[in-house]
Formats: sequence, C-alpha cells, structure tokens
Amino acid sequence: MKNLILAIVLVFSSMSLSAQSFKWGAKVNVGSPDVSLSDIKEANNHIPDVKNASLNLQLGLFARLQLLGFYIQPEAMFSNSKSELKFEDVTGEVKINKLDLPVMVGKRFLKIFRVNAGPVFSLKLSQDIKNLKGSSDEIVANYKNATIGLQYGIGLDISMITVDLRVEKGLQSISDELKIAGKSFSADQRLDQVMLAVGIKF
Repeated sequence: MKNLILAIVLVFSSMSLSAQSFKWGAKVNVGSPDVSLSDIKEANNHIPDVKNASLNLQLGLFARLQLLGFYIQPEAMFSNSKSELKFEDVTGEVKINKLDLPVMVGKRFLKIFRVNAGPVFSLKLSQDIKNLKGSSDEIVANYKNATIGLQYGIGLDISMITVDLRVEKGLQSISDELKIAGKSFSADQRLDQVMLAVGIKF
C-alpha cells in the first residue's frame, strides 16, 4: 500500500510539471452509502439484515490536469462508512475509516460542464464493531485492507467553485466472511453510494 501511495505522489509531481494546465483544491463529499449482502451461504437460509447510515462525509484534496482536451483528476479523500447488522437477537454496528483514492478521467463542455469516470482505490485505516445487543464476541468480521471500485458522474465549474454528482459501485467484496452469533456466513459484501461534492480550486 505504501508503494501505491508513493506512485500516486510521483504521478502528481510529474504531471504537474508537464501538463498544459494544473489546478488543485479541497473538497467535501456528502454520500448516501449502501452496504449490501449477497451470495449468503447458510444452512437455514436465515440471512443478516443490513441497515445503512443515511449520510456520511468525506474530506480531502484533489488535483486537475488538463491534457489534450481531456482532464485527469486524482483525489485523496478520508471517508467513513457505518452500517448496522442484525441476525436473530444480535445487533451490531460496523464503522470503517478509509482513504479513498479516485483517479477520474473526464471531458469538459462549454467550459463549465464535465463528465468523468475512473477507478477508486480504497485503503482501510481502521474498523470498529460495536455490539448493541448480545455478548462482546458475537460479531466477527475481517474487512479487506484494500479494495477497488468504480466512480462515474457529472460536474459543474463556476469560477473557483466545483460541484460533482457521482455514483460509486463496489467492484470487490469488502469482506470475505461474517461470523454472527456463532454462525459463519460466506458473503459478497459491497459498498455502493451516491455522492454530492463541493470543492474550491486554488
């Protein structure tokens, strides 16, 4: 993971020297996450219920490089997600803090409108599972240290202000297995969300 971060820093540095136009700024995202479970394998076909937080925030930095009529926009965003798992009489709250690294490629129209898409690399910083009901060891989950997703959307630039509306789709499960109330579940657990971002360019 250190190599990935170093590579992104080197890309920022080299492209900023050779690009036709370079800008950077800070932004805040408001997201509506949806952590879904599928492909559950459990003998009695009883599956956990997932309840997601209504909104979450992301804070970070972005750079924008104009090249040959297109732009490349790498970002570094600190984000968190929260969901609630329920199975039988056990209820737990799962919180994950992570660093999201989108690399968007886009095209501008009429100098203010944009369309863009690209991969997002997510690095887990920490996880916390709090049991709201039951004993302290009844929910166990090992979330992956790194996953990849896809973001796409539209944007608007007005002077120094930039606005983006994006959809994020998880391309990988963020965990391989859940253990709740002594029962193990092999599950495809993915994070999808819709995000509205507002930023300022310097």
